[in-house]
Amino acid sequence: MRNKSLTTPSTKSESSVQDQYYDVIVIGAGLSGLAASLRLAMFGKRVLLLEKHYVVGGLNSFYSKQGRKFDVGLHALTNYPSSYSGKSSPLLKLCRQLRISLDSLDLREQSHSRITFDDQHLLFDNNFEFFISQVEATFPSEKVRFRKMLEKMQAFPAYSVDAQELSTRAFLKENLKEPLLAEMLLCPTCYYGSARSNDIDLPTFVMLFDAIFRQGLSRPQKGIRSILDQMTRKLKKLGVNRKMRASVRKIHLSGDRVSCVELESGETFSAEAVVSTCGALETQEMLDERLSAKNLEEGRFTIVESMSVYEGSPRDFDWKETVVFFNDSSTFDYSEPTELIDLRSGVICMPENYGSEDQCGTIESKLRITHPANFDKWNQLNEQEYLESKEIWEARILSNGLKYLQNGCVLEEEFKSKIVARDTFTPKTIRRFTSHLNGTLYGSPSKSRDGSTRYKNLFLAGTDQGYVGIVGAMLGGIAVANNQILIR
Repeated sequence: MRNKSLTTPSTKSESSVQDQYYDVIVIGAGLSGLAASLRLAMFGKRVLLLEKHYVVGGLNSFYSKQGRKFDVGLHALTNYPSSYSGKSSPLLKLCRQLRISLDSLDLREQSHSRITFDDQHLLFDNNFEFFISQVEATFPSEKVRFRKMLEKMQAFPAYSVDAQELSTRAFLKENLKEPLLAEMLLCPTCYYGSARSNDIDLPTFVMLFDAIFRQGLSRPQKGIRSILDQMTRKLKKLGVNRKMRASVRKIHLSGDRVSCVELESGETFSAEAVVSTCGALETQEMLDERLSAKNLEEGRFTIVESMSVYEGSPRDFDWKETVVFFNDSSTFDYSEPTELIDLRSGVICMPENYGSEDQCGTIESKLRITHPANFDKWNQLNEQEYLESKEIWEARILSNGLKYLQNGCVLEEEFKSKIVARDTFTPKTIRRFTSHLNGTLYGSPSKSRDGSTRYKNLFLAGTDQGYVGIVGAMLGGIAVANNQILIR
């Protein structure tokens, strides 16, 4: 590490050059970048955090429209530290590492959630034994096999950086005889973290299965701001230099190391280490072209999410689930659709159904419906076509989604009469705010679990590190800070 105390600039220009040097540069102020920056600053590192947009959070951020706050990304905070998960919850580990009080998040537990395939259902809440009982009641012939599979999953080293990226479809086929049960288990885990088409790698499946079913779902009362506000305040207090609207043009190399980072403004900064949270391919595109190697697989899975704000509470319509994962047949197709959107499967989230009924006290609620989408199709639309397509698909998404909550045209008309605001984000929105190629939700199927790259002082954190979800993204940033920088 450079000893800056030995260098005393004698002129103003020399001082300006010295001010461009940091211990660590972190590219991207999403959750992994924020967590990495905070962890490094806690141990006295001089950190520069660069973000190309005007808000932090990346895909897990929020925005205001017509005086209302909309969360993007946050359906659920997984890994709820209940009495069933104990002190081993990754969320508790996260709070310890960043010195954030769990109570300060003001978490609300899910009521219960549902997986629906055609006319078959599995319910789950934050009591894992309840989910096991649901599986055994619905698939009684799988009782023994399912419990044996759970034992294998617990023994599998999913959290190791050396974990084998095996096919989960193959694993489920080997351990279960009921194809429908396998498809139903794939649906939530794929939607909450798979970068692979029609599959999910086994380490990610095990981590997400634990996060969703074994531990459970919750949500901060104030949404993602409960996390982002705390982290940004801590970063400011620790002296992290956070530069917004600071897009990186190029990462310059010298041999097997990063020499400096150049912004679109022309400013350059150097550091002992650089952590990029943009994704492996996206980071590679910023490297000196002569040394870049196009050898990583592009991710293709992305989504459209439509949000309806309506008067009253979901309980006014007798909607009691928190999250609904649905599929219209017994076979789950998790792939890039050929049209703008695929309505055959999706996720419905009702944020106001977190917490007990007496905790809601809301005069307005949101209904969020998510479907797979095709980035290229959306990207090829001109502005007028884009706006018209959003309006057309908003109506289709809502009509289709309501079928999985309660049947009946009367209800649909009644619900529509209560809507006071609508908004939809598309793969183009995701591309704009995350810089992910193809507007991908989970980056490339190729992962670097330890965050290392071919360059000695360049590391990856977040999506293409293989950590998924809000808790996973933050733990990924912490892991890179701890194991690749602070340990040295």
